[in-house]
Amino acid sequence: MYAFVMRPESLPKSYQDFIQKTGPVAEPVYRAVRDSCRGHPVDVASLHAYLSRKGKSDYVKLEEFPSIIPCSIIHAGTSSCLVHEVNATSLTFKKTFPLYFSLTFVPFVVLHLQK
Repeated sequence: MYAFVMRPESLPKSYQDFIQKTGPVAEPVYRAVRDSCRGHPVDVASLHAYLSRKGKSDYVKLEEFPSIIPCSIIHAGTSSCLVHEVNATSLTFKKTFPLYFSLTFVPFVVLHLQK
């Protein structure tokens, strides 16, 4: 995940897209975290637009050089880090389980049925 957040150019584009589509955090937030960690200015306009779409822009004070990206921006859809983690884990499991199940269980059954 470090490579995805901090060095996305080091990963294949298809893998970046898969993580972004499967993951629980929006792309403008990843960009803000990356810029903040590198000491670069954060794109406040992009974050504000994202939060406006989520209906959460009224209580978050956005800065160009924040010391940390607040939880209220990272998981704008929930008010609790714990609730966000539970929701993200559940959603990711539901999205990826069919893929991993078919890659591990189906070959096992097919190979054992041939014996």
